[in-house]
Amino acid sequence: ILFSGKKRRLTIIECGCDINTMIDLAKVADLGAKLFYLSGMVHGEYQKQEIHNLGRFISVMKFRPLTWQTSHPYILADRCVLSLLPSQH
Repeated sequence: ILFSGKKRRLTIIECGCDINTMIDLAKVADLGAKLFYLSGMVHGEYQKQEIHNLGRFISVMKFRPLTWQTSHPYILADRCVLSLLPSQH
């Protein structure tokens, strides 16, 4: 979670190289479907300067809701577990 102001909290979701995942995440993106490229992780962490630049960019950016988002309901689920109760005979 990234805080970019007193009343603005952002959640950053890392997306793999799967086009279906990219399409699904674009449906819930609040930044007007921006793509941020980070060069990669070093020892399990992103480079500090890249994260600093990303935070600076996000803090000055104006959020405008996409017309597609406002006219289509959506949900973002981390996982879905289906549990079936045994049927009673």
